[in-house]
Amino acid sequence: MNKHHEGLLKIIKKNSGKPDKDFDIQKYHGSRELMYWISIPTLRKIAKEWKSKNNGISLKEFVSVLDSLNKGESYTEKAFAGMLQKSMKKHKLDPLLYDKWLENVHGWACIDSLCQSSFSAEDLLSEWNKWKKLLVDFSKSKNISKRRASLVFLTTPVSQSADKRLSDLAFENIDRLKHEKDILITKAISWILRSLVKHHKKEVSKYLEDSKESLPKIAIRETKNKITYGIKSYKKK
Repeated sequence: MNKHHEGLLKIIKKNSGKPDKDFDIQKYHGSRELMYWISIPTLRKIAKEWKSKNNGISLKEFVSVLDSLNKGESYTEKAFAGMLQKSMKKHKLDPLLYDKWLENVHGWACIDSLCQSSFSAEDLLSEWNKWKKLLVDFSKSKNISKRRASLVFLTTPVSQSADKRLSDLAFENIDRLKHEKDILITKAISWILRSLVKHHKKEVSKYLEDSKESLPKIAIRETKNKITYGIKSYKKK
């Protein structure tokens, strides 16, 4: 175990409480791995404090910390690795690292912690050939975590930029995955479509109509609500 990982795990355990018997946190997060009962704000505070003390850490050592957390025995350690990387934006991580890290994560919350908002539109476009190949490969993977990641990685970039390279890849990956029934994929499709609305409302509307027989119903409903009301869920009074 990396020395930083060891120290962080001690802090996480120290700040953890007893689980709520009336709330199945493992079921909610979609993972049956060991979890520590600790709040997201507390984990973010730990990440922020660690950054302030280790801001001079080299890229090589930082990757070693993330590698070690990703191999941890608990869901919490793996999800925390995602928070830690977001707090240390000065280090640009090699996209190919995620091919390895996603092998060890399970459940929507851990996947999203690792992938969502980790890279901006500018980040992806600056290494476009590498990112495009990786995300297409993820969308074809036998690993459902990688298939979800092929969409989640794009949710922030497509809301930040109207660049057609991003939207074209998003629609391509959606099209490849739209027949899947697992909630990990159906909810991710809804999420990416709603993110596309900001810069590509007409294209999204047309795509919903053209693919209404094949898209997940939840994706159609939530995206139409986003287009019409600006939110994914809407109930008429």
